[in-house]
Amino acid sequence: MKNAARNSQYMKMSNRRRILNIIRKQKIFRAELARQTGLTRAAVTNIIDELKQEGIVIEREIGEADYGRKPVMLDINEDRYYAFGLYLSRAGCSLGIVNLKGGVVIRKQIDISHISSADDALTIIAAETESCIAETGIDRDRILGVGISAPGPLDSAAGIILDPPNFDIWKGIKISERLREKTNMKVSLENNSSALALAEKDYGIGKDFGSFMLMVVDTGIGAGIIIDDKLYKGVGGFGGEVGHISIDINGRRCNCGNKGCLETYASIPAVLKDVSRVCKNISTWEAVVDRAIDGDPFCKSVIERESAYLAAGIVNVLNLLELEAVVLTGYIRYKPEILIANIRDIVNAASITRGIRDKKIYISSLPEDIDIVSAASLIINEFYSLGGAKNEVEQRCQE
Repeated sequence: MKNAARNSQYMKMSNRRRILNIIRKQKIFRAELARQTGLTRAAVTNIIDELKQEGIVIEREIGEADYGRKPVMLDINEDRYYAFGLYLSRAGCSLGIVNLKGGVVIRKQIDISHISSADDALTIIAAETESCIAETGIDRDRILGVGISAPGPLDSAAGIILDPPNFDIWKGIKISERLREKTNMKVSLENNSSALALAEKDYGIGKDFGSFMLMVVDTGIGAGIIIDDKLYKGVGGFGGEVGHISIDINGRRCNCGNKGCLETYASIPAVLKDVSRVCKNISTWEAVVDRAIDGDPFCKSVIERESAYLAAGIVNVLNLLELEAVVLTGYIRYKPEILIANIRDIVNAASITRGIRDKKIYISSLPEDIDIVSAASLIINEFYSLGGAKNEVEQRCQE
């Protein structure tokens, strides 16, 4: 009997999860929800009534009815719960509150550049979370937790930032535990690229694909890989280190200890360092792009070389995993037409499936607020993956 009860509870939560994840992607009628899930209308109604009672799902009347009740569509109540997003980067620190649909309620830019210890930085961040709550008037019971997005390498399971280069005050810091103590909130940690991939899956081009890679090209090169609608993390959480694919086994020495890593050639600082050897007065990627657009042959060659480097890394990943698409983001989003066209040409000429199907390669169109939205997505995705069970999110984040 106990096993039967456990199985029944598992099925119920599984069905809640399926229903919630359909509704979060699209407003939908009950009948269509039953068709997509294969559940009976009665079973769908029972779950929807429960979710409505909990305030997670709402009904919206649409259009006009010829007779009787107006047609009603199901939607997520975006303001039932919220999550904090904390985005840490070498350039700064962003904090904000995000609703269940990824809408930013409030955001703050926090200056911790003058801070010399992680504990002092976290004290400031904790104070700013309280300021956000006070300014918005949101009840603390409606905040699911804090998602932290930070440069890797890090141990997301243990909540520890390991030893990212040029990120000194955070090295070896048990950031999830420390911030949990200071805020009394649940905390989840993930690297920036993986968090951005989750946000791309939920709110961007990735919505159309079950398996894709988000490649981030800025001060380094990172990637988040989604397979079967889930973030691929690897055995120990270090999956997706695309920047450390070697494209030249006799090449440049990387900080990781290997030779010829993609990051040593195609990260923006590496590109600009190469540029400076030829042209001292070009110091930004934007300047390279603008000059290339104006016809400067040297800058056009820089973009062609960058395209070749990135394409080499992309082909390696696609040949191994056969993903549906690749989405690029980071500094290379600036006027990317020449770069993306070159990459598409090279990838589709070099990948193992050339001539069978074209590889879909895009530039992310997500807004600037995606930094804190991606961090908050760590908590919000946990909420949806557990069928909207707030208490289970809290327990999972404590483990």
